[in-house]
Amino acid sequence: MNQSTTQAPLSTREKLKPAAWYALLACLAFLLVAARLDCAQDLSLTGPGPGMTVDEPFNVGQGVFLVRAIRVYGLGIIAPESLREIFEHENYLPDHPPLGRLLIGIAHETVAGLAGEGERPFVVTYGRYASALCFACLVFVVGWFTSQRSGHFAGVVAAVALIALPRVFGHAHLAALETVTALFYVTAVLAVIRFWDTTEPPTAKRACLTGILLGLALLTKIQAVLIPIPVIIWALWKWRLKAIKPLLCWGGVGVLVFFAGWPWLWFDPVGHLSEYLGRTTGRAAIYIDYFGTKYADRDVPWHYPWVMLLVTIPLGLLVLALIGGWKTGRRSEAEREQRSSGGVLLIGSLLWPLMLFSWPGITVYDGVRLFLMVFPMAAILIGVGAAQSCEWLQQQFSMRVARTAVGLLILTQAYAAFAFSPCWLSYYSLLTGGLQGANALGMEVTYWGDSITADMLHDVVERVPENSYLQLAPILHPAYIQMLQETPEVKRKGIKLIPFDSERQGVSEYVLYFQRKPYLPEELQPRESAAWQTEIAVVRKQVPLARLVRLNPPR
Repeated sequence: MNQSTTQAPLSTREKLKPAAWYALLACLAFLLVAARLDCAQDLSLTGPGPGMTVDEPFNVGQGVFLVRAIRVYGLGIIAPESLREIFEHENYLPDHPPLGRLLIGIAHETVAGLAGEGERPFVVTYGRYASALCFACLVFVVGWFTSQRSGHFAGVVAAVALIALPRVFGHAHLAALETVTALFYVTAVLAVIRFWDTTEPPTAKRACLTGILLGLALLTKIQAVLIPIPVIIWALWKWRLKAIKPLLCWGGVGVLVFFAGWPWLWFDPVGHLSEYLGRTTGRAAIYIDYFGTKYADRDVPWHYPWVMLLVTIPLGLLVLALIGGWKTGRRSEAEREQRSSGGVLLIGSLLWPLMLFSWPGITVYDGVRLFLMVFPMAAILIGVGAAQSCEWLQQQFSMRVARTAVGLLILTQAYAAFAFSPCWLSYYSLLTGGLQGANALGMEVTYWGDSITADMLHDVVERVPENSYLQLAPILHPAYIQMLQETPEVKRKGIKLIPFDSERQGVSEYVLYFQRKPYLPEELQPRESAAWQTEIAVVRKQVPLARLVRLNPPR
C-alpha cells in the first residue's frame, strides 16, 4: 500500500517545544546570576557578589531619577514642559541614552518596593537585577536564533556557552549598561539576519519592524551606531540597488525611535546630538596596562581588541567558535541557490567592532567591556561549531557518543564561571597561561573595583576599628567613594573613607585598594613591601586583585 510522504504540519505545541528549552536555560541563567548580586550586604535575598564598580552609582542614580520623575509627573509626563523639566534638570546626565538606565531604575524601584531601601537615595544591588534579567533574555535570543538556523543541539550549546563566558557572565551581575546594550544590539542584528535573509529584499513593513529594534539599540549606548555599517554593505552586496528602499525604511525608523525615545534631543537636536557623539573626544585619557606597558586609551596598539577577545574566551569554546566561523562563512550549494547569506552578516557584525577599535586614535580600554556585544555572536558560532564537530564525530562514533563528548567539553569550559566567582572580570584563558600567566605578561588583572567584593568589604569593616579613617585607592571618580561611604556596614561602625595620600601621615594606618596598576601610587604597586603588610586580600590563581594593607606595621 502506498503511503503519502507528505508530512503533517507541526502543531503549535510542537513549534513551542524547542523554545521551551531556551526559556528554561534563560531562567537558569537568571537564577545563577541572581544568586550572587549583593555588593555591600544590601539584600538578604541574594548572596555576596562583585564589589560596586565605578560606573554603577551613575547608572543606578540616573535610573532612579528617571523612574521617580515619571512617577511624580504621571500622565503629565507627555507634556513638553514636563519633559524639559526632567531632561534639562541639573541632576540629569545626558552622557548615555536613557533606555538602559531606565531599565535599571525600574529594577531598583521594584526590588526597593519589596525590600525597602532605608535612608540611602538608592541601593546599587537593587539595580543589578536589570542586567540579570537582560542576560536571561539574551540567553534565550541566542539559543532560539541558533536553533532556527543550525538545529536544536547547536541552539542549546550556544545558550550554555553564553552562560559559560566568564566576562559576559560577570557583567550580568553589574548595574552597568553593557549587558543591556548587548541584548538590544545583538537582537537588532539577529532580527535582520532572521527576517531579511531571503531571495528578495524585505518588504517595507518588515524593514520598519526590524528598524524598531535598531532604534531601541541606539537608545542604550553609543556602540549601537556600529550596527548599520555591516548591514548596509551586506544588503547592497546581496540585492544591489533593490536594497536601498528597505535600508532607508530600517534606518529611518531606527533614527525616529532613537529621537522619540530621548527627549533630551528634542530641545536642541543639532547641538545635543553633536555633544553626545563627540563626548569621548573631550574627556581625559584613561590609562591601561597592556603587556607591561602603560598606554593612554587613544594610543593602545591596534591588536588590543583582537588579543583581548581571544584570551578571554575559554580555549575549548574558542576552538569551537573558529570551527563555527569556518562553517558559517562557507555557504553550501543550497544556500547559494537560495541566496542565503545571513552567516556572512553575522561574521561581519562580529568583526566590525573589533576592526573599528583597532583603528588608530579610537579609544578602547577596560578589557573587553566596550565590545562586549560581540561575545553573544561568538556564542552562536560556538553552537554552530559544536554541531559541526558532532557531525564529524558521528562518522566514527554514534550520535550519542558524539553529543556526549561535545557536551562534556562545554561543561568543562564552564569551570571558570565558578572558579573566578565573583571576580569574573579578571578571567584569562589558557592562551595566556590563565590569570597568573596574564599577570606575568603585564596584562590588566582588574580595572573596575569589582574585586573589592561584598565578602571582602564585610571583612574589612570587621577589621578596621570603629570611628577611624580608611584610605581608599584608586579613586577613579568621587562618586565611587561617596557611595561606598553610604553602605550600612561602613556607616554602622562610623568608618570614614578618604582618598589615599602618601603624604598624609598618622591619619589612617589602613588602606583598601584594588589592583589597577596605572592608577595606583608606587608604594602600593609591589606584591610585597616593607612599608605595609597585607591584612586581607582577594586572590584568584595566586594573583592579588584587591587588598587591605596596614601601613607602618609595628616591629
